[in-house]
Amino acid sequence: MPTSDINSDDYYKVLGVDRGASEQEIAKAYKKLALKHHPDKNPDNKEKAEENFKKVTEAYDVLNNADRRKTYDQFGKAGLQGGGGGPGGGVSFQQADDIFKAFFGGQDPFSMFFEDGDMPGGMGSMFGGAGGPRVVFRNGGGKGGMGGMGGMPGGMFFDMGGGGMGGGFPGFKGAGKGGGARKAPMPPHALPEGTTVTIRGLTKAPEHNSKTGKITGWDEQKGRYEVGLEREESLSLRPANLTQRCSVEIQGIESQPALNGQTAEVLNFNEENGRYMVKLKTKLENGRDVLGVNPANVILRKGTRVVVTGLSNEQFNGQMAQIADVDREALRYTVQCQSGKQIKIKLENVLC
Repeated sequence: MPTSDINSDDYYKVLGVDRGASEQEIAKAYKKLALKHHPDKNPDNKEKAEENFKKVTEAYDVLNNADRRKTYDQFGKAGLQGGGGGPGGGVSFQQADDIFKAFFGGQDPFSMFFEDGDMPGGMGSMFGGAGGPRVVFRNGGGKGGMGGMGGMPGGMFFDMGGGGMGGGFPGFKGAGKGGGARKAPMPPHALPEGTTVTIRGLTKAPEHNSKTGKITGWDEQKGRYEVGLEREESLSLRPANLTQRCSVEIQGIESQPALNGQTAEVLNFNEENGRYMVKLKTKLENGRDVLGVNPANVILRKGTRVVVTGLSNEQFNGQMAQIADVDREALRYTVQCQSGKQIKIKLENVLC
């Protein structure tokens, strides 16, 4: 098996796995590298550890998802980039740490972590010496612990190694085979899991408008995203009620030519005036860095997920799509629609 090259631009090389690696092999490689490079395990060199930790977590987040992995294999990182702060476009430390904790069942794996050899005599002696199952003790966060192990103080969790407890203990939702149903992969036209979004246009629950959250899933039957908010609150929302917090390039503003070529982050979309609210990467001379911009004056990156709007051919309006190509000279996008058709449209005919 290849060794990990943390500085490689290839996700497979970062994790040190073959391109045909199984989900179990990818998870095993990530577990080892994430524990090794997490800043909490490297207090003397936290800054470097954080960068390495983000790299291995981004690689895992893509390769662990069948849909994103297929897109990556076909188009590379460019096909994944839906803006800053997401798969293919880099992840923040907070996003990486959330993925890391979710990998360990939502708990902090460093709260109480012992592996074979960490204690005098090694934990292996408790289970028949070397070659026995690895045992990890971790404090559970809630009353009763996990998987019906409430009788153990603090809800101790035993990780029995490679196959996970799911294969050997009925009813336990572990990491191995037999443990809980997997979520369906995100379709290529849908926002990737973990994408940051702003909620807008809700009439029955307007108190949620302008809140930010993260995509946690997609319900194909309902045509809605699952959006996670703070305090573990989750909403089921239509694509039209979300604005992706993605990176754009401003162009074509004749009244303020200094803005053209600047990079900005989309914060929200105002339906009343039909403009994005964006935050400039570099402040203007007057100190302003937030302004309203028409969709015709922003260029979205290739790979960005969008909703088609404003076309005379009504069959495409409202469809989710992915930007397959950007023609800067003609100021047109080529988008792959959820219907399977590929069309060329103006910049203003999509909303991120």
